[in-house]
Amino acid sequence: MTRAEMVEAWRARRSARRSAAITGPGGVVDGFALRKWRRAGVFGAEAVARVEDVLRGLLESMDAEDEALPWGADTIRASLDGQPTPQLLPAVKALLEAAEPGRAVAQTAAVLSAVHEVGLPWLSPAGERRLTVIAGTDPAADLRADDLPRPEEDPTGAFALQQALARRNLDELTTHHLGAIVPWAPLGVIDDLIEAGVLDRGHQPWTLRADASEQSYLLARLAPEKTDTALARSLGWDEPGEREAFLAGEPVQPAPGSLYDLLLRVTDGETDVLKELEELLPRELVLRLRKLRDGAMTGSWEPDIPADRGLWRLMCALWEPRAAVNPARGPFYALVALRHAYDLICQGERKKAQAQVDKLVDHDGAPAEHAAEAWNMFAYLALLDDNLDLAYVSLARVARTDRRVEENLALLDRRRGTKRNDRDQPANPYLELGLPHKCEQWKHQWRERRRADRDDLDLAAQANWAKRRIEQAERTEDWSDFFVLPLDPASLRLPTVRPKSLTPCPAAMPRRTAHRAAADLATVRDRAIADLLPTLLTAPRRPDHDHRTTS
Repeated sequence: MTRAEMVEAWRARRSARRSAAITGPGGVVDGFALRKWRRAGVFGAEAVARVEDVLRGLLESMDAEDEALPWGADTIRASLDGQPTPQLLPAVKALLEAAEPGRAVAQTAAVLSAVHEVGLPWLSPAGERRLTVIAGTDPAADLRADDLPRPEEDPTGAFALQQALARRNLDELTTHHLGAIVPWAPLGVIDDLIEAGVLDRGHQPWTLRADASEQSYLLARLAPEKTDTALARSLGWDEPGEREAFLAGEPVQPAPGSLYDLLLRVTDGETDVLKELEELLPRELVLRLRKLRDGAMTGSWEPDIPADRGLWRLMCALWEPRAAVNPARGPFYALVALRHAYDLICQGERKKAQAQVDKLVDHDGAPAEHAAEAWNMFAYLALLDDNLDLAYVSLARVARTDRRVEENLALLDRRRGTKRNDRDQPANPYLELGLPHKCEQWKHQWRERRRADRDDLDLAAQANWAKRRIEQAERTEDWSDFFVLPLDPASLRLPTVRPKSLTPCPAAMPRRTAHRAAADLATVRDRAIADLLPTLLTAPRRPDHDHRTTS
């Protein structure tokens, strides 16, 4: 509303009041009554009618109390009965100051607004100027330095807040003002301060509110990472619960292209979604993702990246080792080394596989499960070289702690007791097809190999030999002549946990209050008026010969 519109609306209200003032509850206000009201500083029929309305409302509100100030109530009653005195103003002020806290603000604002609107000479000069600014009849008015309330006169910061809101310049509020404002200001105003960047998590406003639900709301707005699932659920806010369920590995069905959908695909090792994911991540996580990609060029990452097991599949998808991996570098590299050795065995790269397996068996810090797999691979490579004694000794050292190698030990024992010319080919046919021992999908893999190796007769013959051996074993249900590798396929699998270090903390809960709501602005205005009550009212000015009254 423009100033011209505000002035026009005020004039319309004044005209309506004047029409109603002539015949109020007490009938026509005659000249005799007007002269009596002048003694109390009330001039004109319109003012008398308005003041009587204000006094009746004030008196009615006092009925519910014990009338701690009976003289004030008596003075008001006498004034309404036609005997207004100069003590009316002190009586009004005393009753306002004694009102219970729950009603004092609204009551004081209503009384002083009426005093200001009808132009009663009850206000101090500074008070008149302050009310002009607070009431908004002249929002652009410039208060003089001596008109600005001192800090002790504005204890809740309401006047400073009202002025900052009127000027749309919340940055002018100081830390002292914020400490006084936050405990009482409407949540909508608090949200305005947050959006303006004036109030942040450093101020911890949730500790200053008395209402538990408001504390939770402000915590979710400014420190969402401190909001647990139960608290978020009480606010009807789903994001923290969704994040917790995602990280816990619970089944989730995110929308395609959403944050959690892309993170799930990253967990599976999909590399073609990284650009899309960057657009949804905060800056610090974008930088982390880029560090992860850069490290894949050399297979070397800072320790904090492989520390997140949820990133291992993506790291393996981005990095293909070109040489033997040192398992002593950490758990991630140890698993990659084991997988790399297995892949090389399946690819028939025996020399490279031997180099990798040698590093594995030389690693003293390997977990028992990985050590057993490494020595089992070492024995298999020795078997392929027909070095049965080395293969047997290698497995015998593992058999003392891991009984899973007993079948392979028995196979080596039988083979050692068979003449060289009577021994079958030592390779496991499943491994020759690039599959784990007894894999049920071997026929599909055989077809793929035949299609890929149709121009290489040696490779095609090797695939056909593997097919015959497997079919024979299935017919007789006897796989005892196949060296079991790996001992447990699960030991070679990458973890399926979700990438915690790439999952952003919950974003701040969206605002749920209206921006610059009229009720919020009215609350601030009323509080500013109530706080300044001691400085606004003064003794009524006596009429001089130049003063004119209207009837």
